[in-house]
Amino acid sequence: INLNKKHDKWLELSKVYYELSHKQGFFEQIQKLLKAEHRKDNSFIDYIAEERLRYVAAKASVILGEMTNHRYVLELDAQGGFIIRDQANGGAHRMVTSLSGGETFLTSLSLALALSEQIQLKGQSPLEFFFLDEGFGTLDNNLLDTVLDALERLSRKERVIGIISHVPELRHRIARRLIITPPGTGEEGSLACIEKA
Repeated sequence: INLNKKHDKWLELSKVYYELSHKQGFFEQIQKLLKAEHRKDNSFIDYIAEERLRYVAAKASVILGEMTNHRYVLELDAQGGFIIRDQANGGAHRMVTSLSGGETFLTSLSLALALSEQIQLKGQSPLEFFFLDEGFGTLDNNLLDTVLDALERLSRKERVIGIISHVPELRHRIARRLIITPPGTGEEGSLACIEKA
């Protein structure tokens, strides 16, 4: 009788062990996916990061199209790197390293705006301001007008785009300007004043 009880207990414990081992297998598989090395084992983290990057690139491509009269399209290659499709040259693909200074600025700007929108969507508090610090000196007058037109369209009630620049041509295009004048000899602190067009 004692032997039968022990056998029943063994069967009961074996069943529990099998169930726990099965669960442990799932946990180890999830752990492997979450801790996999970058670009190895098709990790879950890599998958999520690539999906977010594709979303940001697609949004940036829309913004870049608006700023370039739909000449350029931003895409990701198979390795997750950025490439440009040049619609004015039959849709030929170009490496981002082949872009001019102005084209690089526009591409970077479109990515920054798309990323800020993504952060805004996920954040608890609204991101109401977006500041661009310089970069406009690399643009010719026509491209500068195109960028400013696009920025005016992209500015919305819930997002204000501020520009920090020393480029004099920008002054007449911006309706409200905060002018900072550095202190002169013997003066304390900078002087700030607001100008309106």
